[in-house]
Amino acid sequence: MAAFFRFWTRQAEARPFVTVAATEICLSACGDLLAQTIGMHFLVKPAADNIEQRAGEAGGELATKRYDFMRTARFVLFATCASPIGVKWHRFLDRRFPIRSQNAWFKARRKVSAGSHHSASTLAARAKRRSEQRQAARQVGKRLVCDVLLYEPFMYTAFFGAMAILEGGGIEEAKYRVGALMLPTYLTGLTISPIVQSINFAFVPLIYRVPFSSCFDVFWDTYLSWVNTEKLAMLDDGESIGNSTI
Repeated sequence: MAAFFRFWTRQAEARPFVTVAATEICLSACGDLLAQTIGMHFLVKPAADNIEQRAGEAGGELATKRYDFMRTARFVLFATCASPIGVKWHRFLDRRFPIRSQNAWFKARRKVSAGSHHSASTLAARAKRRSEQRQAARQVGKRLVCDVLLYEPFMYTAFFGAMAILEGGGIEEAKYRVGALMLPTYLTGLTISPIVQSINFAFVPLIYRVPFSSCFDVFWDTYLSWVNTEKLAMLDDGESIGNSTI
């Protein structure tokens, strides 16, 4: 594992965009695989199962819900195309809101406990480290605000719009999907992403930030994949029922 980590680091330093894109391919594929597995075994609608079963029996065999490789391919394609944006975004935040000491909290805790006397130099060093902590906290907060208010809404909009077009829909379908799914997904993400990104911005070196968040995104990608298919189908079914009762 350590050898792979060193290999990944060398590749990321030499070819950051290619390395992060390859990482995103693996992680996004895992996310959609998990989403489809859950959907096939736990979220399949009984009515749909009966229809498929009757259709299969009519054809001489039992129809089963199969894994959709094209759905995974679409998901992976978007994640791969979006990965350079993530790399450039984190670089922009690092330049725009620099932190003087990335490990200010750890260094302060270690050095304060090591110093037992209260000389003038020790007190000055402690004051400097407290200043570094406050500066780091302010910069992390600014990065987080920009990420939550600018980057995440843009990426959710791009994701649902791109999925609609890749699935064969047009501009109207993309607008409908963004309007129906983007805001609820964004609000749900606000319960998770600020915690992950605060740790990411505060403690993780720049080269590892996209993969770090992507490790958590395996589970978030599972949710996004479900929202883009299962939840959209639920909304469409609800509209169909509403129109039939008018």
